[in-house]
Amino acid sequence: KDSQEITSEDRQLLLESCAKARSSKILVTHGTDTLIETASYLGGRHAELFPEKVVCVVGSMRPEKFVDTDAHFNVGVAFGALSLASPGVYVCMNGCVFPHDKVCRDTQTGLFRPVAAA
Repeated sequence: KDSQEITSEDRQLLLESCAKARSSKILVTHGTDTLIETASYLGGRHAELFPEKVVCVVGSMRPEKFVDTDAHFNVGVAFGALSLASPGVYVCMNGCVFPHDKVCRDTQTGLFRPVAAA
């Protein structure tokens, strides 16, 4: 399903799947258009439903089927984050790992970056 078509019902199903998963480390692949929204949805209920788990939401700027895709690199970064990060929900993009509530997407470049400090 294209990430632009993901509904609140889809996010709720994902949340329930994360809560029910036996593993304490969860990798979610996701389209980049609404990746932050889904990570925020999961992060908003993380402490209540699965506080012991590490969840990494990862995507790619270029689809996996492309020769010059960044998918493999981003998934590798996510696996590293799963091994090292404290419990929480993270966005893994552009070689970086961001807490779900400290990331935004640059509207000019399309890249994911930390939220600017106020």
